[in-house]
Amino acid sequence: MKNSGVMSAILLAAVLLSGCWDQRELGEITVVTGMAVDKGENDKYILTVEGINATELNNRTASGFAPSIVYSAEGNSLAELTYRMNEGMSRHLIYSHMRTLIIGEELAKEGIIDFIDFLERNREIRDDFNILIARDAKGSDVLKVTYQFQKSTSLKLHTQLDTMMKDWGGDPGVRMNDVITAWTARGRQPVMAAVRIKGDPEAGASAENMMKVTPDALVVLDSLAIFKGDKLEGFLTLEDSRNYLWIQDKIDKTSITVKCSESRYMGMRVYDTRTKIKGKLENGKADIHIKIRAEAYIDGTHCNDQFDKAKTYEENGQIAEKQVNEKVAETIKKVQQEFGTDIFGFGEVVLRQDYQNFKKVEKNWDEKFADADIHVDTTLNIRRTGIRTKSFLKEVK
Repeated sequence: MKNSGVMSAILLAAVLLSGCWDQRELGEITVVTGMAVDKGENDKYILTVEGINATELNNRTASGFAPSIVYSAEGNSLAELTYRMNEGMSRHLIYSHMRTLIIGEELAKEGIIDFIDFLERNREIRDDFNILIARDAKGSDVLKVTYQFQKSTSLKLHTQLDTMMKDWGGDPGVRMNDVITAWTARGRQPVMAAVRIKGDPEAGASAENMMKVTPDALVVLDSLAIFKGDKLEGFLTLEDSRNYLWIQDKIDKTSITVKCSESRYMGMRVYDTRTKIKGKLENGKADIHIKIRAEAYIDGTHCNDQFDKAKTYEENGQIAEKQVNEKVAETIKKVQQEFGTDIFGFGEVVLRQDYQNFKKVEKNWDEKFADADIHVDTTLNIRRTGIRTKSFLKEVK
């Protein structure tokens, strides 16, 4: 009995201490941080992956070799191509830490739902990576552009977009789940951030590019990509992208430039923004009301206004309110007239607030959106003026 108990304890310990059945040593794997999908030349897709060389990303261990490896393969299924990458790469690829998916513009115009289905089904790939459109470029070219501070392009883009969204807006912060939710929603179409290569793509792919003060090529956030279903329809400007975020109540902080007189401007740092939307159908026509509330402080000015009186705060606040109203309304009007597709989710608002009437127009909601009456009302309160209330400009000028 005693020997039997000892043997049972040994067997139990062996099972508990055996580790994961599918574990792999660090020296056997390459972590994929970025993926690009482009239209194929002979087959349907060209899949490009960026695998990091962790040693070169650490300043203490770097020895001058390439910080990552970028490899492409062509085929008709991403499901197969992800496992075929070892035709050119030596280690087992791990996709669970992927940060960025870049889709070539040419492929995006033809439709992307087929390969998004694979990414959504795959249990190894997480759903919190950025999805971007490579404007006027191939996604593979974007992945190859090196950068000084973060040598991995996909990690650089992930940080860049996150910082842009927190500091100014402009990145819609779209993840895979957001795209799928928009496709399946009743009254919303998808959007994605679009990036562009500024400079020479071939020179940007060299190691020398990340050693220069002014790189030969740089990947920049360019615009907002508009979709209808799974097909790319066109692009909006970066300013429009910020206005889109304002409507979506996703502005953390941003900065605006307000014209206070002829050729004179005032910079304001905007924070604590809130947006509420109400919508209904009246006589078959959509009526949407957007209320934006924000606070701001003066960040810099060309104007001679003295902020030692409450009236000055009110007057400049009203100027800023008018400008925000106009800019946001212009973005909405542009989408209505040029694309006729509801990227703002106004249909979802009407669905919640006027369900019975929405059901009648659900199948042709985009047509109703294009013809909708949309009103923007902004309240912006200036709270502070930095460390100065009285401007010295009046004395100097």
